[in-house]
Amino acid sequence: MRAIIGTAGHIDHGKTALVRALTGIDTDRLPEERDRGISIELGFAYLDLPGGDRAGIVDVPGHERFIRQMLAGAQGFDLLLLIVAADDGVMPQTEEHFEICHLLGVRQAIFVITKTDLVDRERVDEVRAEIEILAAGTGLEDAPVLAVSAHSGDGIDELRREIVERLARAERRAGSGPFRLPVDRASVVKGHGVVVTGTAAGGGVAPGDELTIVPGERLVRVREVQVHERRVESAEAGQRVALNLAGVERGEIRRGDCLVSAGVPAQTSRFDALVEIRPSARKPVRSHQRVRLYLGTSERLGRIVWLDGLRAVEPRSSAYAQIAVDENVVAFVGDRFVLRDETASYTLGGGRVLVARAARHGSSDTVGPMLEKIDGDNPAARVAGFVEATPGLGLAPRDVALELGMAEDDVRSLAAGAPDLCLLPDERAPALVAPADRCRRWKELITDRIGRHHASHPTSPGIELERLANLREVRGDPHGLKVLVETMIAGGELTRRGGRVALPDHRPSVEEGDAELAGRVLEAVRSAGTMPPGLKQMSEEFGVSIRKLAEIVSVLCDRGEVVKVSSDLVFSRPVLDDVESKLRAALAEREKITAAEFRDLIGATRKYCIPLLDFLDRSGVTVRQGDYRRLRSR
Repeated sequence: MRAIIGTAGHIDHGKTALVRALTGIDTDRLPEERDRGISIELGFAYLDLPGGDRAGIVDVPGHERFIRQMLAGAQGFDLLLLIVAADDGVMPQTEEHFEICHLLGVRQAIFVITKTDLVDRERVDEVRAEIEILAAGTGLEDAPVLAVSAHSGDGIDELRREIVERLARAERRAGSGPFRLPVDRASVVKGHGVVVTGTAAGGGVAPGDELTIVPGERLVRVREVQVHERRVESAEAGQRVALNLAGVERGEIRRGDCLVSAGVPAQTSRFDALVEIRPSARKPVRSHQRVRLYLGTSERLGRIVWLDGLRAVEPRSSAYAQIAVDENVVAFVGDRFVLRDETASYTLGGGRVLVARAARHGSSDTVGPMLEKIDGDNPAARVAGFVEATPGLGLAPRDVALELGMAEDDVRSLAAGAPDLCLLPDERAPALVAPADRCRRWKELITDRIGRHHASHPTSPGIELERLANLREVRGDPHGLKVLVETMIAGGELTRRGGRVALPDHRPSVEEGDAELAGRVLEAVRSAGTMPPGLKQMSEEFGVSIRKLAEIVSVLCDRGEVVKVSSDLVFSRPVLDDVESKLRAALAEREKITAAEFRDLIGATRKYCIPLLDFLDRSGVTVRQGDYRRLRSR
């Protein structure tokens, strides 16, 4: 069974003793913990279930000084055991742990009153009432409250039965998507090397898999996988996992790092999220306020920036925000996190990641509607909202699938059927999923820019793609621009001319003052036959720049009057057609021809013959074989 049980509660309320009573395992492993009788570090155990299954148990420390350890362990609970000692009742850390578990999205809980052997029934009823007040108005207000004594064993069997029943109802985490394991413990096991443990947050892992340690880019290989001290062939999201790793030393991985499937984007310096501010914040949380972020097993300092113009958010309220961290953190869509004040003295709130690798938003940007789509239950709307919220034209279907935890085929089919999305260049082989209105806007910008280029440079066959990339809105996404231009060319909205693009109806024309120059160039090329003057020579003879001459030649080429065979040589079209006709006739008789024989055939020098032969090779007329040319077979 893929399930994690977590304990939480105030210091010395009997969490570790309860775990020992349920499992027979003592989770206090440090000498200091045993000497002082309190948990300092995370403890781990497992509970044997009917049918041979095991559920993992994470026992978190209760002292306020160890809240960081508690936050590292509380990620990914399927069932919470909130422990309240009968003699103390609900205490400050009880409330804070409950707040944290609420923020981390825990949906199943059992409230456990411990140490009932120390008090009378009336006191147990008083504590039960305190728990009801604590849970009122939350998603856990209907959770059962059970009274037990780890010392006498009273109520332990009933608690064990309730755990089994609750786990059967628990919502299972998806095992799809990339594997990721927030590391909560790393050690060296004699004879094995580095072993790390954690609760798998997504995907699956097996021996031989390559993983990346993030932050960073270090690759490691999985030697062995264990779940609850048993060697297994694979492990999935929702299981307590131990991995024996190759390719890493003990000092190179620690709690707070994350192991992720190799090649998967995981790091981010800012993410968009829905954030809830809790009563424990005591006062409004201001935009750009410094905060301490707890995500996975990591802890980062950063700032919270409220979106859509909000300046502050009151306790008991929720709003969309961007969290910008000082150091990269691992984040995926749907991840839960907790925010505390900068000094880590109290909890401000927490939330859920909606865009893991977000762009910086301007003060006038309206982001909320897009994030609302991602936050909803409609898969097509989630895809649309996600690509709308990311910079550039769009995203590859694979990237959308990885970020949203969906199958790539599902992303493609959803995009194909959604009127507000488009697949580029087409549905059969999509390179990008993009918002339809953004595609239309980019097309309008591209068409307008090319039209203005044609108006100001009538002799030019078109505009270079690099100059289109300078458009303000498309700047920063050259890949998206290239895909969209290729789509427009395939659809007849643009045409390609050499290394440039143009509107389909554009015909380069000679400017009024250059008509005489164009006539002189054409006459010079025609009259010279198979040995025409080069561009550099004509530039000197006519007293014009090579750039101006190149524009004139480009227009003549587009008209079909001349053909450019090399960077400097231009031939009259009739002359070139005659050369090709003579060559085909000669090769029909002798099958092959040398450069010297070709020179004699057309009556030109080697300076002209070699560029001509290379041009004919590129044009598909001939093929070179050593020192000979043959007709290319069709």
